[in-house]
Amino acid sequence: MAHISPYPSSVTRLVLCERDHTRGAVDGAWWPKSLDLSLELPDLLTVFSLWIGPVHRVVYDPNLWLTTPTRLIRHNGMVSLNPYRLVSSDTIYLMGTHSRDAVLFVLSPSSTRDEARRLLGEVSTSALPMNADELRQLDRQ
Repeated sequence: MAHISPYPSSVTRLVLCERDHTRGAVDGAWWPKSLDLSLELPDLLTVFSLWIGPVHRVVYDPNLWLTTPTRLIRHNGMVSLNPYRLVSSDTIYLMGTHSRDAVLFVLSPSSTRDEARRLLGEVSTSALPMNADELRQLDRQ
């Protein structure tokens, strides 16, 4: 059973930031409502398709998420969902067209509203690119 957050959908769940080419760099942070990727991805894919083109592959750590199908059919296309244990459990990779991609830091759905607001606020207001290590430290505070 997926953990569904009791918070209304008007709560900010995705923020973006500048990404550089350093190790662990991220494009933003995402606070999903549940651990069920098949429920969480459709909206996320819609948003990122506007930015990186149609998303054709998602790479995630299976230790964080509930059992997920290997494919997600959306509109007239298919998205491959690839579990990969070497990916940090708190990141997710979205591969779009023309070698464009996005990397997101993932907050646990069980994070409180205040914890999420603090971390997402740090990401959205940062004048510098963020990386997963910095966000892990912020998440632990």
